[in-house]
Amino acid sequence: MPTTRREFLTATARILGGGALLAASGGTLAACGGDPTDATSAGASPVTFQLGWLANVENMGIFIADDAGYFTKEGLQTTIVPGGPSVSVGPLVASGKAFVGLDSVDTVARARKEGAPLKIVGATLQKNPSAVMSLAKNPIRTPQDLVGKRLGVQQSGIEIYNAFFKANGVDPKSVKYVPVQFDPAPLVNGEVDAFASFLTSQPIQLKRQGIEAQAFLLADFGYGLWADAFVVSEETLADKQKRARLVNLMRASVKGWQDAVQDPQRGVKLAVEKYGKSLQLNSAEQLLTAQAFVPLISTPETKTNGLLTMSKDGIESNIKTMASVGITTSAEDLFDTTILEDVFQGKPTV
Repeated sequence: MPTTRREFLTATARILGGGALLAASGGTLAACGGDPTDATSAGASPVTFQLGWLANVENMGIFIADDAGYFTKEGLQTTIVPGGPSVSVGPLVASGKAFVGLDSVDTVARARKEGAPLKIVGATLQKNPSAVMSLAKNPIRTPQDLVGKRLGVQQSGIEIYNAFFKANGVDPKSVKYVPVQFDPAPLVNGEVDAFASFLTSQPIQLKRQGIEAQAFLLADFGYGLWADAFVVSEETLADKQKRARLVNLMRASVKGWQDAVQDPQRGVKLAVEKYGKSLQLNSAEQLLTAQAFVPLISTPETKTNGLLTMSKDGIESNIKTMASVGITTSAEDLFDTTILEDVFQGKPTV
């Protein structure tokens, strides 16, 4: 996701799960399937899975994989650790404190530029949830529709929107940027015509308030940046045993996400009642969020190549998008597609 994602989600955490979210996020271990002592004695390999965000439905596929025993069946004793606004995933993976983590593609690319030995081996969100939201009674459906209009945008998102408009043949100066925070009240009050948001957050907030809104994804207009990417250390990829362990973990994760896409309600139940129980998550909000996530995860491409897939075209789109905001990298430097190739063996499901 764009670099504003952590700032945005920190400020809007209550939208997604109730007032206790931020207070409960730091260092709390999510529930894990099975008894750790039994798993170790049975010869399972212990691995730490570091989530990129809180233990809510954004991670429902991983929760299902754990609860259904998919990790255990792959010979893994998996400890799932939630993230939060103060958690940096990359350093935990690079240092070996986490075996695998979920992070944004651009964050990993920047970390590699600074010498972090990290690689991306899979991508959960094939479509970035960054979106432009407008009221249904005055809809804005395309970047071109914003010419001459007022766009509420956070200061940290201006660079992204400048690049986005240029990529779509729109002069950024033809759109009036109005400084906003993260509350969509300026849109509701008519102070702006559109609002920079995330499809999985602020539109849901307004829907819960009975306000009809609509949004278009930046991803549908060339903003190709995957989110919740699986990041591992180069050492893991180079070590034969660790690599085999990683293939097992990715296979179990794919199975969990296959189930979550088919039955989001199952993921909601696990998030609310088990893995995120201490966060006092709201079931209705979590279900709306889960339903918004599904089409971002399950796309025509994943139906052909499998969930978490990283196609050549997708990788090139990510590289192009990052280049538009000054992040230069290459497919060979940042991505490793061989793990998923071993997982799927030429088939779209596992």
